[in-house]
Amino acid sequence: MSDEISDEDIRLRLSTDDPSALDMIWNAYASDLLGYLVSILCSRHDAEDALQEVFVIIARKRSAVAGARRLKPYLFKLSRNVALNRIKREKRRRNREAATWHWIEAVDGENEDSRIGELEAALASLPEKQRAVVLLKYFRDKTFRDIGDILGVSENTAASRYRYGMAKLKRTMRTQSQ
Repeated sequence: MSDEISDEDIRLRLSTDDPSALDMIWNAYASDLLGYLVSILCSRHDAEDALQEVFVIIARKRSAVAGARRLKPYLFKLSRNVALNRIKREKRRRNREAATWHWIEAVDGENEDSRIGELEAALASLPEKQRAVVLLKYFRDKTFRDIGDILGVSENTAASRYRYGMAKLKRTMRTQSQ
């Protein structure tokens, strides 16, 4: 069976919401897509996560995939976009992290252990709700949506608690270092 015939069969199954279409795409393209994602992301673990994300998108947007003129290039472009979005998200996360926590680092002549102790004391001084969000966001790398689900609050409430908690931490740490 040629690639065009199998792609037509896949498109037909996608357009009729046949769940076997995803299996067919997986069997036909997953290995190549994974290799491509590894080449972009330089990490097999990240590439495997990205591949799962690609298949979630395929499942959600079956009609768009079914309407692709050429399936293989469409899937590779989709995979590339997912990988690039992951890279952008990671870069933004690192930039936020660097901007958020630069005030924790020990300065010349300051003992790093004492700075860590100050941070622990500052975290302990936060209201429990803010402390929980800060710890989940920074130390467990959870999204505000995940934090909201864990704590039983809205995503916006989790984000607000984080913002207020971080502002209090910065004030406390600056006060301690003066």
